[in-house]
Parts: sequence; C-alpha cells; structure tokens
Amino acid sequence: MFSRIRLQKKAFPETRYLVIDLEMTGLNPEADSIVSAGCVQIHQGRVQLGSAEHHYFLPSSLMADDVGDSAHIHLITDTQRESQGESLADWLRRLSHELLADAWVFHHATIDMKFLTTYARRLGVSLPKVPVYDTLVLERDKHKDDPLDSQVQLSLNACRARYGLPLYRQHHALSDALATAELFCAQQLS
Repeated sequence: MFSRIRLQKKAFPETRYLVIDLEMTGLNPEADSIVSAGCVQIHQGRVQLGSAEHHYFLPSSLMADDVGDSAHIHLITDTQRESQGESLADWLRRLSHELLADAWVFHHATIDMKFLTTYARRLGVSLPKVPVYDTLVLERDKHKDDPLDSQVQLSLNACRARYGLPLYRQHHALSDALATAELFCAQQLS
C-alpha cells in the first residue's frame, strides 16, 4: 500500500517532508470519516511553521453524517465542520499538486494512510507516490533492545518525552502534526 524506508541522516536536511495528522471518527476507513487534518513541512532539517495548515472537512455522502462519539476525543463538533469545513476531495487534490514533498511523515502511518488511500480512491484522487516515514515505527526500531510494545509507551507524547520535548494537546490535527514534526527531527538528529 505504501512504502516505508529507513532514513539516512545525511539525506535528512536535503529532503522536503510533509508531516500529516488526521482526526477521524473511528479507526475503520470503510465506516468512519476524516473530520480534520493538520500538516506542516520540514525543509532543510527545520520545521517550517509558516507552512502549517489546519482543515475541517464537510460531511458528505461518502462520510458519516456526524462526529458521533468521537467528539469527546478530538473535540470537533458537527457545527465546526459545517461552518468551517471544506471539501475533503479538494484537500486530497492539494496533496497531489500543491503540497508536494519528497516524503510524508506520520505518527502511526498505517491508520492515516489507510484513510487517505481509501478516501482518495472513493473520491477519484490520485495521491503522489512518496516514501512514508512513521515516527512510531522509527521509535520502536530504535528501542529494539528495550522493546516498547504498549500503546502508552508508543504514544506521541511518550515518544516526545524520551527526547525532552514538551507535551502538546493530543487529538488536534495541527498540534499533532507539529508534535510529530518535532519528534521526527529529534529522531533524525539523535
């Protein structure tokens, strides 16, 4: 479905990364919706704060009608989606044409990529074929001698704490994208 390759430190500053985080109504892309996305670029080894974006997505016939029980996790309301939302299809097209990067970065890429590929297919959008990096996998691989197996040990904030990075509010797409970008930089430089 997507490629995961190991990063060589010497290539890190030259590579343009797009760090993406999605908030969904659940974990099943066949039944659940993408309600929000955050993204930020890393270029020349630095998080480019001026590139940071946050998006709410309008409900559609392809997605669940409302946020349902997931609202207590990500705090996104149906009213926010309806008043501030945009088309998911338009944002997915931007991933392919405007938000170009050499690679994408996620924390727990498997889930986010399943949602992206499922909705891109449903909406007739071709996503770029780029390498995908997963800060969760990079962290787990780094600690093979002292395995990190639990969700608690591999949470974004737990991974950040191992590098002395501050804790951020979780389950906000932009905050999580920025937190993932900082974690990825710390992982590459350690």
